[in-house]
Amino acid sequence: MMKKLLGALTIAAVAFSAPIGASAQEKIKLKMAEVVRSQFYIPMYVALAKGFVAEEGLDVEMVTTNGGDRAGALILSGQADFALAGPEVPIYIFNGESADKPLIFCALTATDGLFFVSRKKIDNFDWSMVNGKKIMGWRPGSTPELYLEYVLRQRGVNDVTVKGIVTNIGPAARDGAWMSGMGDFAIFNEPNVTNLEKQGHAHLVASIGKEVGRADYTVFFAKKSWLEKNAVAAQKWTNAIAHAQLWVKSAETKDIAQAIIPYFPGLTLEDNMTVVDRYRSLGVQIWAESTTTDKGGLAKAQEIMVAGGVLPADKIVPYEKLVTTDFALKAQAKFATQ
Repeated sequence: MMKKLLGALTIAAVAFSAPIGASAQEKIKLKMAEVVRSQFYIPMYVALAKGFVAEEGLDVEMVTTNGGDRAGALILSGQADFALAGPEVPIYIFNGESADKPLIFCALTATDGLFFVSRKKIDNFDWSMVNGKKIMGWRPGSTPELYLEYVLRQRGVNDVTVKGIVTNIGPAARDGAWMSGMGDFAIFNEPNVTNLEKQGHAHLVASIGKEVGRADYTVFFAKKSWLEKNAVAAQKWTNAIAHAQLWVKSAETKDIAQAIIPYFPGLTLEDNMTVVDRYRSLGVQIWAESTTTDKGGLAKAQEIMVAGGVLPADKIVPYEKLVTTDFALKAQAKFATQ
């Protein structure tokens, strides 16, 4: 993973540097790298769409990297101020050679938001049906792939099948590869699942997040030096996310779906409502209800990384070294009475 981060860093454009010291009348301009575009990150899009970010005095440019390694490279190079990615990215960087260590400062999701789908409709799915079948997974070492492998092993899928998972298809090419006949089973996020279902190409059989339970899956992180210099901006962003988490918790499905429409062109209101209802009906907490990174959830994430062979047990990063709770606790206190 670190080699990929450094490779992406090498080919990156001239480092981005945005002045943070804006006047009281000006919005603070920030650049944020999101790992993919998905309704899995609904609270973030709500924070932007409902004006919670603007109310905090921020003007945030968002770039979709389609890869945790690319998001990490943008952070290392200074081309993005902070990023949203799986916790494996700051963990890989922390254990790397960079002297400026990353810090997680705000939580967004509470577990895996991807779904396990079948090419054929299965009425009574059992994990034993996966044995000997071809599975289209995600990039090696990524959160989606690690969590998928963890679930398969926990559910008794044989090692030959797990080791045969296809992991060399990029995010942008996965839908096309699946529709052309690649694999018997696969993992997809939203809106891809809904799109494939509508076309009759996929049938949902399981939620990876429901199988895993609480395990922090996507977090906001930045270099320690950036957080020290831009604490006000980081606090404002965390406040906006906390505001959105509170709003999403009690909002009607239609209102949430309407709010995020600008971020998913081509999807109808009904499509977005389907996704929101799906996440809400899984019986497991998908979106974090607090900006504070869960200590047990992060421990579970690192346990999954160790089980996946990408993190030596002696390289587990203590919560206190990887996470700062200062911003999250202040944000939670601000909205505690609402």
